[in-house]
Amino acid sequence: MAEATNTKGLAGRIAALERRLVELEAKLVEVQAEYSDTSHELAETRSFVRRLADWGLKPADTSTWIGVCNAVGWTATTANAHRAVRRENPVLHVLLHRCAFDPYCSLDGVSYID
Repeated sequence: MAEATNTKGLAGRIAALERRLVELEAKLVEVQAEYSDTSHELAETRSFVRRLADWGLKPADTSTWIGVCNAVGWTATTANAHRAVRRENPVLHVLLHRCAFDPYCSLDGVSYID
């Protein structure tokens, strides 16, 4: 049971408990919003993982552009791997910007954000 502060008499204890509940409620609202946002982000990320599987990619393949090229069998170097993905498959290129890499594409000069 939560300890109440200022517990002089029953009225003081009730007042302290009511204040504590108000404090907890405020925290709960904040945590609930954060929980909802995080849950939504996780669901969206899992959706991206399923879409990447269409190209035979696993999450571990998406840490670098060269990793993507190696996973799908495209010849590239570290220096030109981003260009190679864009050239070989523009749809995959955009999807990777949306889920695995910086949304801003320096090659296209645009940001791929919903």
